[in-house]
Amino acid sequence: MEIDDIIMEGKYLTEIFDWKELQSKYNLWCRKVRIYMKKKGFTEQEQKKVNVKMHYVENEYSENDAFLSLKKSLEDTIEILEENGFIYENGTYKQKDLMLVEKVLSNFYMHYRAMYKNPVHKKGTLVSETLDAIRVGNEYDLQRMLYALLIPIFPTIRQEVYGDNGYGGMRADLYLDLYNLIIEIKCTRKSMSEKQLLEELGADGFHYCADTIYFFVFDETGIIKNPEAFQEAFVREPQKDGKTVKVFILQTKVF
Repeated sequence: MEIDDIIMEGKYLTEIFDWKELQSKYNLWCRKVRIYMKKKGFTEQEQKKVNVKMHYVENEYSENDAFLSLKKSLEDTIEILEENGFIYENGTYKQKDLMLVEKVLSNFYMHYRAMYKNPVHKKGTLVSETLDAIRVGNEYDLQRMLYALLIPIFPTIRQEVYGDNGYGGMRADLYLDLYNLIIEIKCTRKSMSEKQLLEELGADGFHYCADTIYFFVFDETGIIKNPEAFQEAFVREPQKDGKTVKVFILQTKVF
């Protein structure tokens, strides 16, 4: 069970108004929360913070007071889990934020269409001819667009970050040090084969020293014949491979 499922289950408990039923199910729910925190590597301080929120006062003289105390603990626990609960993955980064980055990469074409392709408002000063002239010519163009999209959400994101992998220097197109996340941008070209692209991504995925690596591939030339299989071939999970690797493919057809 993942944290979003646990949070949803907790919200269902808020609809229970029978004291005995609520008490029984709440205690079981709290055990699930504790198991999740240990499984995901929450620190002792983080676990203590949640446990304090889960505690309620069982008043033997007033069932109603005990009910209200439990309800308050449930609501406070849900709130802290929503704010912090699934932001930890092995205690190192914010899973919720990484999901947001993934959404930006997956839906980049929506931004491109809305910004550069949709009809302009007749009262606006932007003109279609100006917007139509903007093209993704190479990786630096795409890097600029992505950086501009992500920096309002992640002000600490940096471009052209150099690092040492222990053998030689490596350059990350975009880097979020708070989450140790690298976004590497690739643009295919007519002279490139699918095999060559596979080899380049494989080498980068192996050499980059980061917890999470996202490859954003603009396949304008359409050399990737099966995008779904291509993406699946590069999936890496931290539990098995020591890092997370994912590929996001943008093909000309989306424009």
